[in-house]
Amino acid sequence: MDKIAWITDSMAFFEPGEAEKIGVHVIPTLLILNGESYREYVDISIEQLDQKMREDSHVSPTTSQPSFGDFVTLYEQLLEDGYDYGYAIHITSGLSGTYSSSVAAAEAVGFPLYAIDSYTGAANQQELVRIAQRLVAAGKGPDEVMSTLETFKHKSHFYLIIGNMETMRRSGRVSGSQFLLANMLNIKPIAQFNEEGRLVPFKKVRSIKKAFKEMVSEISSKVSAHGVYDRTLYVSHTLAHAAAEELRRLISTEHPELQVRITQFGPSILAHAGAETVGVYWFDEIPLPTT
Repeated sequence: MDKIAWITDSMAFFEPGEAEKIGVHVIPTLLILNGESYREYVDISIEQLDQKMREDSHVSPTTSQPSFGDFVTLYEQLLEDGYDYGYAIHITSGLSGTYSSSVAAAEAVGFPLYAIDSYTGAANQQELVRIAQRLVAAGKGPDEVMSTLETFKHKSHFYLIIGNMETMRRSGRVSGSQFLLANMLNIKPIAQFNEEGRLVPFKKVRSIKKAFKEMVSEISSKVSAHGVYDRTLYVSHTLAHAAAEELRRLISTEHPELQVRITQFGPSILAHAGAETVGVYWFDEIPLPTT
């Protein structure tokens, strides 16, 4: 039996210890803060980053893809440990060059790798890892595993309600005038991943209440047409537990047949979208191959 390695990056946002439990190697995204580099989840948590941002209003953290060297080190170690090949499921290339670095590093050291640009992130990215593991456990080979993952990645839905326009202003992602207008009108921008895995504007609404209403409406429209894989949706947040619980309540009231799981985003989302950001995402209902 082949010895198979599982690889992803920290923007899958596995809970501490969860990836290790299912045998997944996680390469951390880098956060740059006042000229210092921090490895996501290794050197800095979301709570620690939030504290630093609150203590210094001039702090504007940025993120960087994992280093090529980190991937080289991992793949050399996997070869040394006798792995025959690996599966790598990475954050969408619409946000990061992680996928390309991973593939290039594997080629550089001669490690056989089946890698996929997920076109998504967070718990949807996690779910692709678990789907691949289920397929391998069922005896499926690389061709069928990769074909199934390709199908799933094109059936992903991911929406993000931006929580803090001040964070966007600090980083230069919105202008001062846009920030002032959004604050005055209590505007909540909603973004989504498009068919190419890029984060693009979806809608702008006034108030978080209307944003949640918009999300429930969008979910209902998509679910009625395409169903939901494993009957599970995910709600994630950046230090916005109460808001996430409220969105879960609204979704569950409208769709009691679905399970809504709450998870927390990592420091990298806090760096870009600020605290109080809430996301909701899922896959269309797709049967896994059984024969």
